[in-house]
Amino acid sequence: MQETLIYALSSGDNMSWQEQLISSQCKNDADVQKVIAAASADGWHSFRVAYYNGEAPNFAATVNL
Repeated sequence: MQETLIYALSSGDNMSWQEQLISSQCKNDADVQKVIAAASADGWHSFRVAYYNGEAPNFAATVNL
């Protein structure tokens, strides 16, 4: 089962390391758009949607050995 994660920055933040997880409950693209619209109205910005399939990340593959 794939999980949809939505990250964003609050109105006073502008550095990517300050982003926060704002939702992990979306079931489809319509849910994602509803969350983004509601969060935008509250001042959130710079949304990032990520998908997690339950597998552990392979950090070794990201390092150039």
